[in-house]
Amino acid sequence: MKMIKIVAIVASLLMVLMMAAPTFAVKGPITDHLMYKFYIEDALFAGLLNGEIDFMAWPLTSTQYDIAKATLNITVAPYFETGAYEIAFNNNATDPSHMADRKAMNYTEFRRAMACLIDKDGLIAGPTVNGFATRIDTPIARPNLDPWVNFDVSKYASDGSLLNNYPWDYNTTKALEILWTNFWFSHTTYPTLTSLLTAYAGGPLPVGSVKYPPGHPRAGTAIDTIIAYVRTHLPRKQAGDSLCAEMIKLGITVSETVGGSGVCYSPVYEWRDYDFYTSGWSYGARPLHFYSMFTPVGIYSGGSNLYQIDDANLTVHAELQYPFATSGPQSISEAKICQEIIVDLAGMVPLFTNAAYIAYRTGTVGAINFRGYGLTTALEYTFMNAKTAPYSSPMTLIYGTYNPPISVNPIFSSWVWDYEVIDRIFNSPMASNPFKPSAAGKSPVGGDQPWMAYDWNFQLSNFTGGGGLGNSSISYTNMANVTYWFRDDITWQDGVPFTVDDFNYTIFITAAYGDSWGFPDMATVVNFVKWDDWTCSVYFEVPTFYTVYTTMYNIVPKHIYEYIGIPADAKEGTSLSGLHGEWPGKNSLESEILSGAPFTHAQLTGADGGKYVWVGTGMWKYVPGTYVSGVGGGLVCDPYLGFWMNMTQGEIDFTYFWDAGAPPQGGRYRIGLPDLVLLANAYATDGRGALPFKLGGLHVWEPCADIAPPAGIVGLSDLVTLALNYGKTWGSNP
Repeated sequence: MKMIKIVAIVASLLMVLMMAAPTFAVKGPITDHLMYKFYIEDALFAGLLNGEIDFMAWPLTSTQYDIAKATLNITVAPYFETGAYEIAFNNNATDPSHMADRKAMNYTEFRRAMACLIDKDGLIAGPTVNGFATRIDTPIARPNLDPWVNFDVSKYASDGSLLNNYPWDYNTTKALEILWTNFWFSHTTYPTLTSLLTAYAGGPLPVGSVKYPPGHPRAGTAIDTIIAYVRTHLPRKQAGDSLCAEMIKLGITVSETVGGSGVCYSPVYEWRDYDFYTSGWSYGARPLHFYSMFTPVGIYSGGSNLYQIDDANLTVHAELQYPFATSGPQSISEAKICQEIIVDLAGMVPLFTNAAYIAYRTGTVGAINFRGYGLTTALEYTFMNAKTAPYSSPMTLIYGTYNPPISVNPIFSSWVWDYEVIDRIFNSPMASNPFKPSAAGKSPVGGDQPWMAYDWNFQLSNFTGGGGLGNSSISYTNMANVTYWFRDDITWQDGVPFTVDDFNYTIFITAAYGDSWGFPDMATVVNFVKWDDWTCSVYFEVPTFYTVYTTMYNIVPKHIYEYIGIPADAKEGTSLSGLHGEWPGKNSLESEILSGAPFTHAQLTGADGGKYVWVGTGMWKYVPGTYVSGVGGGLVCDPYLGFWMNMTQGEIDFTYFWDAGAPPQGGRYRIGLPDLVLLANAYATDGRGALPFKLGGLHVWEPCADIAPPAGIVGLSDLVTLALNYGKTWGSNP
């Protein structure tokens, strides 16, 4: 049936191939303005319903999905996330609230027992999630990244069949048994496990029933209050409330604080003053997070190891997974060992990955549903392609965030709503095909595509010289060397030409601050060789081929940031000034703006500080004075007219084809049969019909296939737009 459909559309295509083609000559976005509005959680969906925004940058809840499907001016589209939700346990022996003695969560058996109190299947089947999720038992998103998952410690197989391999599945009897066996309950009060189970079945146990075990300085006394931080995001709130209730049934005193990121961030990520937190992560297209999230390298204020896990065996295997893996199979094998260790330690409890739906205004065409991320990541492509219909002038796309940015700072920001703004203004060397972001390697086989760098090459080589991790001199053999060839037509938004000096400076400044988000990656760089203004080689002290992705952070403008001084304690990660702040330099003292700087302190840190430090190479340019922080705030961006690329309408599969030969190679995007197949699969459908998930293939509804008015249905006008440009190429190297 599908082949008949494609043949019919090809026949229609041939009828219009000779017609004149409408093209958009402007580089970058074809719309005139991008406006951000900052919401707080559920208010975002209300904003979409009220017509305040065009894009909703957060997956729909089950209830919202039902409303959206019944609303004519809203389009929905499905995707599997590459992120996950979890219960994060603080494994550390002490925290600011428990400085004197070892805390309960530091005991492996206590964490195992608490893990047995979490009913994952019940949470997923409950009214909040309502089945819109895939259960996970290890810290890897499913099902997008199933090849990396260790199903030897998972309850369900990849196909959904029952394995029962997860040792800490919901079982209150097992939780009580673990605690009783390890003397967390008084054996005088409960001489047998049966007596404890009988008492538990009769109602909540008395407050203080769970006591510190033998060997603790306060053995036999009630454990301290469990400090819980629970996000107001409904699926995580349901999970946090449920665990708190289960603990209370055991007689444990719980202090539960419910709030958004503004409430939870400091005590959890900065002070680490908590016992458990309902966390959420985007693990990325390739799960290389074990090194930064579960080893000591990530233990710093604001770092990703909020669990405070410091296990020597886990560290060995995390390093072998990344950054020391020399092959893909080795990396996957070591990742599976890491998962087994984390599950055994009950260092945290993974919950589920969203089987999600995005929503946006039906009057918008050309939106791209990035697999694994929805609308929040592929905006480089979406905002070159998307427009409102009818094509009014000026056109404004309005983008609503789930939370306001905490910090619009490309060096230190870590929240997804921060990067929804940062990634529009700043750029990184490489992009990903939105339909196969997890496929390593160059397009069209893989998902890696050129962006600021038009080509790159990995090889192993030797190096003798300065060490990247504070070593004055060191020799490396068989180390990674990645050469990048950057476009020579890139300029910063203030008109200054981009060179690899900016790339070098970004690596340097990120490694200079021990608490920067990219420090664990950039600290592996041991040498940088500039061949010319647009060609460089980066040497890493590790041999892994994943170094191709190590420097995929936003590049910042050296000619501005170099005038903000680096604090003496930057490497220790304890500084609060320098490049720190809501934007880079916001927290700097007057004396830290170096003498001879072309910018005054007020220009860099005043009300319009973003005018100077939010200068990127992206297709969107910040409009000074429009940034209003916090809920109800927002900002405005205009197209950067100096952007290096524009696209041809009709491109919907975004596959890049390199020329034959060795790097550096030319290449281009090409509108051809894959685009036609994508359109054919979505032909005559819209975002209000049946939207089944189809892993590994195309969905019935692909929103980017709707590229021409009338919006909201893939039809003849979309076919005409594709046909008029069939066979054309775009995005060639300079």
